[in-house]
Amino acid sequence: MPIFATEVTAANIDYEYQYFDQETYSSFSNINQKSAVVANSKYVVEVRNELDDKWMITVNRQPTFSVDDLPQAIVAVAKLAIILNSPDFDADQLQPTIIGDQYVGRYKSLNLFSISKPDVLNPSLNLTQWINNLRVAAGAEPLTLVEAQKQMHQLASSDEQMDGLASWYGPYFQGRQTASGENFEQQDFTAAHPSLPFDTYLKVTNQQNGKSVVVRINDRGPYFGDRNLDLSHAAAIALNSDEAGVVPITATILVDSQSN
Repeated sequence: MPIFATEVTAANIDYEYQYFDQETYSSFSNINQKSAVVANSKYVVEVRNELDDKWMITVNRQPTFSVDDLPQAIVAVAKLAIILNSPDFDADQLQPTIIGDQYVGRYKSLNLFSISKPDVLNPSLNLTQWINNLRVAAGAEPLTLVEAQKQMHQLASSDEQMDGLASWYGPYFQGRQTASGENFEQQDFTAAHPSLPFDTYLKVTNQQNGKSVVVRINDRGPYFGDRNLDLSHAAAIALNSDEAGVVPITATILVDSQSN
């Protein structure tokens, strides 16, 4: 039998584990799939046991995101069922954000799921994929990678642009210390520049195909020819420039959107 949340509203649910009584928790513990629905629901939210320590949340049978333990999964199912089926639900309010080292999927001010930065090689990419899974399941347009990155880092475009050439670096430098003191992670969206301050964010666009990605400067370089940027491997893949090696780019400096 599904778990019904008919009499609970988004305004009064406290979203804590104690919301569920022991009988409800036990019923979830002994099965591989359960649902949460509300009266006349348009969206049915389910949890499915994928692995021993992973639970996939689905919306109308479309996979959206996973959580690490059953109590979190139970909370997520009930929370989503209420939110998605509320009369004033607005799928465009499903957005990515960052809180400390947690990459969080939110509906308005409510946290739906989180990804811990230390546990994932490229948390911003994972967060974008998961929030877009939810948005598509709920009938909204998916965010582009750049749109999602700008939202989660609270960035806005400035008038400062530069054209040039971008190369990329990867496996040979994996784990080595960058000029900023961080260890290089080729699967993150970072880049090296000769002089821009560390932690500067750039929107980099491949002039050959129009693909874009936001990168953070955490290293110095490149030191070859007339190249302006050295991208991480993940950033090069996002621009579809990993096979070409060197491509013409336009880089726009991004600033804190909260200071505008």
